[in-house]
Amino acid sequence: MGDVRARRLHRLAGRGAERDLLTRALAGSAQRQPSAVVVHGEAGVGKTRLVQEVCDDPDLLVLWGSCVHFGGASVPYAPIIGVLQDWLAQADAAEQAMVLAGAGELSSLLPALGGSQSVPTARLIPLIDLVLNRIADRHRTVVVVDDLHWADLASLDVLAYLITGFRAQQLTVFGTSRDEDRGEGHPLHSWLADMRRMPSFDELHLERLDVDSTGLQLEYLLGQLPDIDVVNQVQARSDGNPYLTELLVEDLSGTESALSATVPDALRDGLLAAWHRLSPQARQLVRVLAVGGRPTSLPILTAVAGVHGVEVRGLPGCITEAQDRGVLQTGHGAPWFRHPLLAEVLYDGLPLGEAELVHATYLEVLESQSDPVEAVAADLAVHSQQAGRIDATYKWSQVAAEHAAMLRAPAEQAIQLERLCDLWEQVSPDLRGTTADRAALILRTSAICSRDGRDDRAIELLTQALNLVDSAREPLLAADLLVDRSTFRWHRTEPIEAVLTDLHAALELTAPQPQTAVRARALAQLGWAESWQRKPEAVTHADEAVQLAREVGEGRALATALALRSMVLSSDAPQQALADGQEAEQLGRACGAVYEWMLGVIWQCHALWNLGRRQEATEAALRNYADIAAPGRDLFAYFLAYLGAEGLLESGRWQECADLLRSGLSARCTNITGAGLRLTAASLAVRRGRLVEARQHLDRALELIPPTFVGIRRSLATGGAEVLLAEGQQQAAIDWLRARLTLPGAAAMDEDDDLLVLYAQAAAELARASRDAGDLAGTTKAVRILEKVLIGRPFTTTDPGDTVVQSMHRALFSAELARCRDDDDQPDRWQHAADACGTAGAPWHQAVAWWRCAEAAIAAGLPPVGVGDLLRKARRTALELGAEPLRVDVESLARRSRISLREPVQIAVPEELGTPLSALTSREREVLAFLVAGRSNGEIAKELFISHKTVSAHVSNILRKTGTAGRLEAAALAVRLDGPGA
Repeated sequence: MGDVRARRLHRLAGRGAERDLLTRALAGSAQRQPSAVVVHGEAGVGKTRLVQEVCDDPDLLVLWGSCVHFGGASVPYAPIIGVLQDWLAQADAAEQAMVLAGAGELSSLLPALGGSQSVPTARLIPLIDLVLNRIADRHRTVVVVDDLHWADLASLDVLAYLITGFRAQQLTVFGTSRDEDRGEGHPLHSWLADMRRMPSFDELHLERLDVDSTGLQLEYLLGQLPDIDVVNQVQARSDGNPYLTELLVEDLSGTESALSATVPDALRDGLLAAWHRLSPQARQLVRVLAVGGRPTSLPILTAVAGVHGVEVRGLPGCITEAQDRGVLQTGHGAPWFRHPLLAEVLYDGLPLGEAELVHATYLEVLESQSDPVEAVAADLAVHSQQAGRIDATYKWSQVAAEHAAMLRAPAEQAIQLERLCDLWEQVSPDLRGTTADRAALILRTSAICSRDGRDDRAIELLTQALNLVDSAREPLLAADLLVDRSTFRWHRTEPIEAVLTDLHAALELTAPQPQTAVRARALAQLGWAESWQRKPEAVTHADEAVQLAREVGEGRALATALALRSMVLSSDAPQQALADGQEAEQLGRACGAVYEWMLGVIWQCHALWNLGRRQEATEAALRNYADIAAPGRDLFAYFLAYLGAEGLLESGRWQECADLLRSGLSARCTNITGAGLRLTAASLAVRRGRLVEARQHLDRALELIPPTFVGIRRSLATGGAEVLLAEGQQQAAIDWLRARLTLPGAAAMDEDDDLLVLYAQAAAELARASRDAGDLAGTTKAVRILEKVLIGRPFTTTDPGDTVVQSMHRALFSAELARCRDDDDQPDRWQHAADACGTAGAPWHQAVAWWRCAEAAIAAGLPPVGVGDLLRKARRTALELGAEPLRVDVESLARRSRISLREPVQIAVPEELGTPLSALTSREREVLAFLVAGRSNGEIAKELFISHKTVSAHVSNILRKTGTAGRLEAAALAVRLDGPGA
């Protein structure tokens, strides 16, 4: 790990607005407008680092002084001495002589000047001011005083004298001050109150970094873009404090996908430093608070702390002391730690046995003082368990689980239910119930764990329940467990054969009782599983499931059957699939079956997608995502976020897509959902030109699901192929896609359309690379690769029944095929593709098609009139989307072809009559704007929908009225007269 620290880059992350404020202050000094700014913020938030960054300018003379707090006392004039010594170290003899002329009494502060006589403050302060102003006369000077919260009164007086005497110096004063260590009556409060009355005094407060800035800080520290999971974990633990972030990742290499649960020693020491400075009573109070585990009201904290050695009368003073030292948060809320990590460190360091005693006291106090007790049931369960009271733990976990269910908080509910399962054998028999009660508890817990994205735990619990249940005596319960386990096995991306094993066992158990809801669910799951294997009996089993569920009349079973039949029919009968999905959604909503509700939405979205109604599919996914996610953190919802993000990406709503992906990725979804979000994020990152980020997302997705998983085949294929193509690995992209296309001879799926377009793009890139290298054999091979995949696929022919999306895919494939073969009709094919993309509402694909059309037209020697328009439209879209690679490609082609991409800017109507532009009509000003943008007459005619002859007439009128000899001179005149481009 030695080289890890060697490459640390301590660049400042974020702080754009704060940097701008300080930079403006420095710029003012260049105009002899002095100013002072004090930067406030908690310890470790980056105050000094910000000032250092802003002052890193060779044109500045930066003089640093730090306030000293030694043995609880401030050192007189310490920062001022530091400033003057800093100057002495940099100034030559001549400058020292000039600046110090008549200021020999400063030797009382600077013994190096040759004296040590005592000088009254009334004379010393003006001398310091005189010297600093002489320095500022010679240099653009910045005086920085660090840690003002420890400043002595004499130094504050010097600074006040300097600031109140601002006139026309090249001088800026910066100070930094902690929020902590500034209790009531601190001298800095009154000093700041006085300074705020001065016109050239300003302040700013540094807040903790948001997650984006923390991610940027980690990129600087680790030397590479970290995984978003690591960023989110670091943000959660450091709470955006840059210093704590730095300590947390001190030993990371940058390749990790998770943060260690262990607090590093350096971080532990850093957190404890402020705690050690507290009085013994305050330290003990803070320890007691740490055992509480959360912000604790003053009455509860008083009752508990009083039992454990804290004098009740002195408790308010202890809280104030801890707040002043930055250990506890300030404010009027319940006391809690400024940095929650400190609570962990203090708790882990408690003497043996002390935590158990404090937990027991919390338990007694909370039980007696809380009303309603349900709100603190989760705390009571924890305190009971840590105090060793098992029956009480079980009782309070039951209450807490019901309370979490009422609040729609599945993650919290799962914690309580798992605790009940774990404690079952330790609890008194009369409290826990029968074996059947245990099986029901495990079944409920597994379902909640799955909703929280923990399918491994759900499968473990269901397997445990199956071992408890006598399938001969309770076949329906055993079948229910098997059906649920088959679902979770799929979520965990197990092979479909493992899923089918559980389903066949469930059907065998329900055969003696065929008219049951559980058999309907098993049949529905069977049809769904067979559909993945492309088995023809899938439809039969799906129909049987729906019919049986209707006969039984059980809402959840019918919602399941309809949702899964929607999946089975989504490709071959999308209209029926849409109706089934919509009915399943309604049933799921009505009976509170969240998973079945989500399934109905998923497959109606697929049906809409296959019907070419992508916008409707996107809106359905987003609407239901909001409805499911709104009541609480339910990871089921994030699969809909993934589907919605895919739709937003394709429809050009990239910022919305990025925001939605951010929410999903921050939830740290696992398995299929997590992989889907990552793959969509990879595609977005590629199109935005963030290749390192894209590769990270792809690699993480492949950690979450196997590369052969078919459940999200299209996303897996497209996400991987886009990354490989962006990395220049054309053959690898072809191999990746070939492995995921429907096998020749099998019924093609609609998802193949997207994949074939990318396959053709990869082959075309491979053919172009071979052609550029003069490799005829390689070119021929690339063409054959593409033509071979067309065998048995009528993909190059159109069908009147095609949706707009299918037409787009066919047009794009046709254009890429022509590019691969280097056919003469490439411009026409790309223009047709661009039109099809526009009809389908796919702006990124359309912009790429415009660029390819322009490229092909230029290569074919076609006139530039239409080509420039294509490139300008492509660039406009690339800028709107943030498609950086496309923008670069478009601008590069335009430069090589000497085509102007400038957009016309309206020519203002002159306020004064008689100017060269005042005689122009509105249409002539419009034409002149195009001349300034470098457009030809033909391009202007096309843009304004007028004839070439009319454009020529307008140009002649412009030349005559402006007295210019040509179009270039007229354009130059417009620019000089404050027109566009000035």
